[in-house]
Formats: sequence, C-alpha cells, structure tokens
Amino acid sequence: MLTCCPSDVSGTRVPPPGTSRPALVARRFSMITTVSERVQHELLPRVSKPNRYLGNALHAPHKPLAEAEIKMLMAFPDAFEIGLSNIGIRIIHHVLNQRPEVAAELVFAPWPDAEAEMRRRGIPLFSMESHAAAAEFDVIGFSLQYELQYTNVLNMLDLAGLPLRTVERDARHPLILAGGAQAFSPEPVAEFVDAFVIGDGEEAIHRVVDLVKRGKREDWTRSTLLRRLAHVDGVYVPWGYETRATVEGWQTPVARPGFPSRVRSVWVTELKSEYYPAAPLLPIGEITHDRLSVEIMRGCTRGCRFCQAGMINRPVREKPGQQVIEEVLRGLAATGLEEVSLVSLSSTDHTQIVDQVNALADALCATRVQIALPSTRPDNVPVEVARRMAAQKKGSITLAPEAGSQRMRDVINKNHTEEELMASVATAAREGYTGAKLYFMCGLPGETDDDLRAILDLAQRAHRAARAAGNASFRITVSVSPHVPKPHTPFAWAEQVTTAELARRLGVLRDAARGKPLTLKYRDAETSLLEGVFTRGDRRLGEAVEQAFRRGCRFDAWSEHLRFDTWMEVFEDLGIDPERYLAERSPELDQPWDVVQSPVTKKFLVREKVRADRAAITDDCRLEDVCFSCGVDECPQRPWVKQPHEPVDLPLAQRAATAFGRRARRVHGPEHRRVGGAAHKAQGIATSTRFRIEFVKDAAMRFTSHLDLMRAWERALRRSELPLAFSQGHHPHLKMSFGPPLPLGYRSRAEVFDLEFSRPPGVDLQERLDAVLPEGLQVLRFRPILFKTPSLMSQLEGASYRVRFPRAVQVETGFAPDALASCLARRATELEARRHVLVRRQNEGTTREFDARPSIVTLDVGSEDDAPVLDCHLRFTPRAAVRPEEILLELLPEADPRGADVERVALWSEPAGRRMDPFELLTPSGEGVARSHGTPS
Repeated sequence: MLTCCPSDVSGTRVPPPGTSRPALVARRFSMITTVSERVQHELLPRVSKPNRYLGNALHAPHKPLAEAEIKMLMAFPDAFEIGLSNIGIRIIHHVLNQRPEVAAELVFAPWPDAEAEMRRRGIPLFSMESHAAAAEFDVIGFSLQYELQYTNVLNMLDLAGLPLRTVERDARHPLILAGGAQAFSPEPVAEFVDAFVIGDGEEAIHRVVDLVKRGKREDWTRSTLLRRLAHVDGVYVPWGYETRATVEGWQTPVARPGFPSRVRSVWVTELKSEYYPAAPLLPIGEITHDRLSVEIMRGCTRGCRFCQAGMINRPVREKPGQQVIEEVLRGLAATGLEEVSLVSLSSTDHTQIVDQVNALADALCATRVQIALPSTRPDNVPVEVARRMAAQKKGSITLAPEAGSQRMRDVINKNHTEEELMASVATAAREGYTGAKLYFMCGLPGETDDDLRAILDLAQRAHRAARAAGNASFRITVSVSPHVPKPHTPFAWAEQVTTAELARRLGVLRDAARGKPLTLKYRDAETSLLEGVFTRGDRRLGEAVEQAFRRGCRFDAWSEHLRFDTWMEVFEDLGIDPERYLAERSPELDQPWDVVQSPVTKKFLVREKVRADRAAITDDCRLEDVCFSCGVDECPQRPWVKQPHEPVDLPLAQRAATAFGRRARRVHGPEHRRVGGAAHKAQGIATSTRFRIEFVKDAAMRFTSHLDLMRAWERALRRSELPLAFSQGHHPHLKMSFGPPLPLGYRSRAEVFDLEFSRPPGVDLQERLDAVLPEGLQVLRFRPILFKTPSLMSQLEGASYRVRFPRAVQVETGFAPDALASCLARRATELEARRHVLVRRQNEGTTREFDARPSIVTLDVGSEDDAPVLDCHLRFTPRAAVRPEEILLELLPEADPRGADVERVALWSEPAGRRMDPFELLTPSGEGVARSHGTPS
C-alpha cells in the first residue's frame, strides 16, 4: 500500500511512519554547507506554506551582503502575511536600502511547523531575501506593533542562536533594536532589547546606522555603543536605567549617571516621496492586506481619548494630493495589484480626499482597480466619495461609532452625533453598499449596562435608516472590542474591567442583540487580559515573557495558538497577579512608561481625563483652527502656520507615473526554444483575441502554490498594459483559464493557460510578458485560438514527469548512482506488473484510499548528467490520479519523497490513440481527432 503525503492544500506533507531516520538526516546535512542550501532542500519541502520563506518578492533590492558595510535585518515578530502588510517595516526597509553602504533584508516569525523543522534540523533563523543566518547581521530591528508578539521576539532571538538578554550579549552579537507602537511602553521587554527607537523612524534610523558604522570601524565595545546611542534623539537604551518601586508598587525606570532622565519621541516634519518606494515590494504569496497601501496622512487630531495611535502619531502631516495620486499610479504600474487603499488614521479627514478619490476613480475605471478607504468616521463620509467608491465595488462600509449612547461618545470625545451616523449609513445604502460594519467598545470608563444596550439600539436604528433609504438587503454587523487603557492617552490611568466583569458585560450585549436584525461579534476576554497586563506593564514582566516562551507560548495574538492557561501558570509561579495590572492608577505618580515622552504632554492628557469625567467635548483643532496646547513642538497644523496644498492635476500625475518591469528581451536557450513561425504569430496577434500560452515554472517558483501562481500571472498581465478582457458583474476578473494544477514543490516546462483579450494585442506576447514576469516564470510559446475549443481541463488526459534525485536524496537511500538506477528499474517493472496499487491519501484531516494502477501509464528509468532519473507518464484518472511522490514512496521507501526534484515535462491528450500536446489540439487536424474521439469531462 502507498501512503500519500497530503497535498499543498492541506498543509505539511508528512512521510509515513518509519521514514524519518536521524542518522540519515545527519548524513544529508553533511552534504549541504550553507544556510541557504539547507533552507531550499531541507526546510521548504516540509512546511505548510513555503511562500512565507521564499524571499522572491518582486522589486526586492537583493543587495549583496558581502559588499555591505552594515547589514540590517528588519524583523517582524508575526507571520509573513501580517508582517509584510505593515507599511512601517516596508518604509524603513526601503530607506535603509537607499544607503549604498547598507544592505537591509526582512525576516518574519517562523510558523510553528517551520520552527519545529528548523529546531530538529539545526537551521538558524534566516533572512527572507538571501536566506542568510540572522546572527551574521550587524543589527536586528524588531517592529513591535502589538503586546502579544513578545514571545515571538524571544523565539526569533533563540532561533538565531543569540542570548536573549542585553547583559548576555556583547560586540560579537548583532545590536537588537525595536520600534513601533509598543516602543512607547517598552518596559516589559526592556531586558531583551538593546535600544528602542521612539516615534517615526525614517530619519532616526540614519543616526543609529551612523553610530553603528562608526562603532564597527573603531571597534567599540557594546557598552560604548549603547552609551552613544542613548544620546541620539528618540532612542531609549534600557541598559542605562535601573528600576525603583513607586508607592503603587510599579517598577519605574530611573536613569543612571550619563543617561537622559526621559526620552522624547521623534517625528518627521513631512512625508517625503523619498521615504516610499516607487516600486513597492510585491510578494508572490498572498498577504493579509493584499493590495497597494498608500499612506496619505499621518497623525490625527480628533482627540479620541481611548486612542493611543492618535496621540503618539501627532502632529498631523498630510501628503499633498498630487503626491498621493502619483504614488498610486506608479505603484499600480509596478505591481499590477487589483486594489489600492488610501491609508491613514482617518482618511476622510484629508483636506483633499474628495479630489483624490475623484481623480483616481477617473484614472482607474478602465483597469477595474478598486479604491478602499480603511478608516472612515461616521460623521465624515462625503456623498461624492461614497458614490464614486460604490460605483466601483458594492461592498460594506466600515464605521466606528465606538459607543452607543451620546453620553459615552462625549466621554471618549468621539465628536459625532447619532444623526450624523444615520446620515452616513443612509448615504451608503443609497449608493449601493451591501452593508455596514459598526465598531464599538465595551468596558469604557463610566460605562453602564444602559450604555451597552444602546449599542444594539443604535445598530438597529442604522438598519432602519438603510431600509428607509431603499436598500432592503442592507446588513448591519456589530463588532465589539473590550477597552484596554493605553499609555500616553487620557485613559492611561483608568481601570480596565476584570475578566469576570467583562464576561458579564458581553452577556448583556448578547441578550440585547436577541431578536434584532443584525450580527454581533466580539473579542474574547482572555486576550484582553494579557493585552492589558503588558500594555501598562513594568520590567518585572520580562521574566514572565521568557518563562512563557520557554513553556511553548508562541503567536499569542492568534486564538488557535494562545495558551492562556500556560500564561496563568507562569504568573502564578512568579507571584504575579495579572488582574492587579488592570487597576486604576494615579496620574500624580510615575508610571513605567513615563520614561518615554510622547508628542503630547502629560499635562494635556490629565486635562483631557478631567474633561472625560465631565463628559465634556474637546474639538478638533484642525477643524476649528484653534490650538489646544497638546504639547507638540513646532506643530505644522497651527492655524498661523499650515498652508493649503496645490490642486490635484491628474494628467500631470499620469505623465509622472512610469511603467515598471524588465523590458529587455530575454534570450531563450535551446531547451526553452520558441515554437511556431514568425509569420503565423504575426498574423495571430493582429487578428485574434484568444491565445494559448505555454510557460516555464522553474526552481525559483517550485514552492509557489497554484492559487499564488494564478495571482502572479494576473498581476503580471496587469503590468503588461495589454488589452485584457474582463468578466461582467460586480467582481470582474480576467478571462483566463489554466490547465491542471501543479502540486506544490514541483517545477514545470509545460504549463499552459488560455487568455482572452478585449482586442487583438498587436505585439509579441512572449516579449511583452517576459518583460514583466517575476523570476521563475518564462513564456515558451503562444498560439492563437482560431475556433471554439473545449476548456483545457476537459481536453487534457495526462501528464509526464521527470523525477531527479539530488545528491542528498541519493545519500539518504544508501545507493550509489548506478545501484540506484538498477534498483529503480527493477522496482518500477515490478510495480507495473501489479494489477492494483493501493494509495492512501491524506488531505485536510481526511484519508481516502484508491487504486492508482489505472493512472500509471509507464515508468521509465533513464540517465541525465550521469545521474538516474525516473520518467512517470500518468493519466488524470478521475478521483484516482496518482502523483509522482506517491510512486516514489513505493519505489524508494528508504528516502523521503519530498527531497526529490520533480518536473512536469509534458501535458497531453490521446484522442484515437495519438498523443497530442495542448498546442497540437488547436490545429484543425487535432481538433477533428479530438471531436471524433471525445474528450473526458
């Protein structure tokens, strides 16, 4: 019986029991010397989503590390899909790589399956682009965006082979930096990080790099470097601070001699074009925010009293609308993405938002690119913006009332009324939106049960407003998150409701939602408890983070990975009461985060806290043209300073936008020679709108899934500027049809798809497409489809594969090359002689058995470059199509089939007993044979 490893859809392919042999694994390691080789041959074939570790993003700089004076590794302590969606790490990555002496690469937290494989095989943490060991870099900089990422930071340091604590590291080790929102409350991880960059990093990172470079040249000790860094604006070095207990019992930092008593955050005065790459990184694999994200504004002066981002990112800095339009058009030309998001804390507050949306809607209408505004206030949805966006995509609008009653909205300074919310919902309903997602919080200071019930009452009235506007199918979704008091906000000293009380309040919400035409969603109390502990935590929590990491806590922000009981055990063992960290605090006493000075002063925050107690509103200083003295030095939004932007000029922006891609024609070797006469193709491109295209998927793309491959092709086609044809409806897509999916880990020289254009392309498709395709994809040939033809999937009956055996696999089998060839030939003959070959295939947690023998046409053993190869000719038998690795499990039980190099070399059909490839099926004779024979459906 053959036991099949699960496909790429189900996750990691696990060999049958008895396949793993530590001794043979060790021998395989001896054949592979570099981290990059080990990643390629040992790790990627054995993880569920290899695209997380490929480093094949389009437009990645790929600067040679050996030639760089300073090597920087930008680390995000979460999954690849989350990390690469973050704009901040992309900006710093780009800014650093603009320096000629610096090479910056990226790394993300390995998913648990990859971590297990890395630890088992001794593979260290590595960079995404070059697969270089993390310990070889001069600096590792973590982007800390969420409290529940801390155990991932320690896990990544440990995988890199580095000591966890600052006091255990010296000049031989990389400097460990951290930035991001959590740098404003750094104490829980202060003992693990050498230096925090507080605030905007675009300029501060240059000052840090200059010191690191000087220290490297002059051979400074680690303590000397840390002392120098402590005097860089916006840099906090915890090593220079001792802790002292306050009256409330919190450990607060106290500067040692020679260190500043407080560290002021830094901010850039304008959002310069040079901070943003003209050609943004485009990953082949899907990420969470799989769209072009363009920052249009930084900061917010609305003054919501719960919002940390609105306080620590002050002052407001708007990009001119012209710069935004040019960045969008350049980015889309470089990436081919299907959606662009205009990003800020409150996008509709941009003074030119209407002009931007109108210009982009005009420019992008023909391309079917969607525009999104991810942050929209209920009181500020311009009708024109709603109309233009709804005309592109009939989706849901997202609004954040935050509180149900007007009293609570005044307490939190959410300065809008119920009437304004109803007007926004009605506008969305009239313009064709399908629903509204309303975001609220519970557990706010001064909240009562009546305030909670008001949330559902408000949502119900919004539903009625939508129906009154003529949209009977409009849906309302209510999403409720527990309030977690954040440092550097007016609520920083407020009590966070306990876990038990939060559970009770969520019960009040569930009861109030019964019988109402809406959907209620809410976050769990366990996550909120941990978040509340660490957001206002002190240095004592560092030991808890380390103990939780040692006991297996990883990816705590992911509900399926959160080990809440383990965290509670750690707290109990260390004598820490987590609920105590939720208690109300005195504004008059020092707090652990007070070592950092945010852009707004404590005096302003306390004043806002007092106004919250009275439910008094503070207006938006930008809207009222008045300064409320929040403490921002040299604020560019002061009424007597700010200047209006120049008007948006779309034609000028379109001329400035440049198309990106490798426009030079690639030379094809004899193994990838083009097929078909020039005259035939010239006639086709001038008259035909449908084409069949054959392409190579080589080793650089072998770990790309079929869905990611289709996505890569769609975006390359958008970049090509060819006249593409789209389907009709609310969600138009390209008219293209692929052949049979290629299993994950395979490469191919015979992939095929059919493509339709809106008019004859009039250009050489091979040259145009090769210019924009990512590395690993290459067009071999194309042919016009001159008559109606069945789909590729229905025409093709089978495929041929060549299986190569890398040296590591040969070593694992224990056979010399000649002996391996003989063994394969003998076992293949025996297999072909069998009447039944039972395969057991595991897929998405289920197992099924089938007879694979009807799928096996022939198995031929040959030689290539003095090494044995196995040619498998396999038929696509419905629900019983065998894969080459399943055959290898029977032929070579000594080896792990995932280590083999499998290439699809041909797709074919056999009408009337004559084997024909997909292009021969397009000829009149081929079509006639296929029709007379009949093709499988």
